Amino acid sequence: MTSLSKTILPEDKPQIITTRLLSAPRDLVWKVLTTPEHIKHFWGPDGFRNSIKSMDVKVDGQWLFTMHGPDGKDWPNRIIYREIDPPRYMRWDHDNGGASEFDHKFVGELELFEEEGGKTRIELRVNEASMAARDNILSFGVAEGGKQNLDRLAAYVAPMADEKNMFVIERTYPVAQERLFQACTRVEEMKQWFAPPGMTVIKAEQNLKPGGTYHYGLAMPNGGEMWGKVTYTEITPHSRVVYLQSFSDRDGGITKHPMSPTWPLEMVTQFEFIPEGPNSTKLKISWIYAGIDDEEGQTFRAAHASMSGGWTGTLDSLQKYLAAN
Repeated sequence: MTSLSKTILPEDKPQIITTRLLSAPRDLVWKVLTTPEHIKHFWGPDGFRNSIKSMDVKVDGQWLFTMHGPDGKDWPNRIIYREIDPPRYMRWDHDNGGASEFDHKFVGELELFEEEGGKTRIELRVNEASMAARDNILSFGVAEGGKQNLDRLAAYVAPMADEKNMFVIERTYPVAQERLFQACTRVEEMKQWFAPPGMTVIKAEQNLKPGGTYHYGLAMPNGGEMWGKVTYTEITPHSRVVYLQSFSDRDGGITKHPMSPTWPLEMVTQFEFIPEGPNSTKLKISWIYAGIDDEEGQTFRAAHASMSGGWTGTLDSLQKYLAAN
């Protein structure tokens, strides 16, 4: 998938700069970056979750939190705010508060720039002690992690800026949470139902992990083919799966919608598995447009009725599959 975030490595400063344009006003972006109830949902690379102990956004105030990696490892963090200028700028010292052996100490900066059309450009800067220290930390994937962080922020804030940037559909199934999660993540099961009515699966290859993909092909009633590709960004058994969804080709490349050239090249998709009883689980599916192209956004926002029809047919297929299996 193509990230809209960019990494800049200055030649004369030991900095790692990550920047992205967000489809949200600056005051809203500042709010989600300084409120525990919001920032816990997106801070960090793909696959990470956050537990926040405290967050006091003021000069010399501290933000204490633990990032939980997809491999189960915990990463304690401490941020001490040194400069705050709402809603434009903040600077902080970062370490782990002496809570673990790996202690990445650096000075962080975040700056928000207003742009026309209600958009905000964000710059996240990591300032290392030397060029050698910067080169060393880059080997740990910090640059890619920064891009994923801002992409997750974009997906989180887009529906808050315009509720029509999110399409939601729900269905409750008479099965346990774990069973529904399995049906929605096991490739051998997905092949049986994950297609609109009238289409059949002709290929399904999966690597179920953050950064892994699901590449599939569908045979259409008119004899044509449609291809899609999923890139997983979060998998939390048995409660949540997040992935990036695009149209594709036989070789796994990313393509435009074959019948709608202004359809978004990429959608954020969230599957939430919500227990409602021992043998009852609600499946909540959210489609989010987090891009910056006005024409793509307009196409997405105008297509909610057709999305409802397509997803209803797919959920009907899941219901029939679960009843038979």
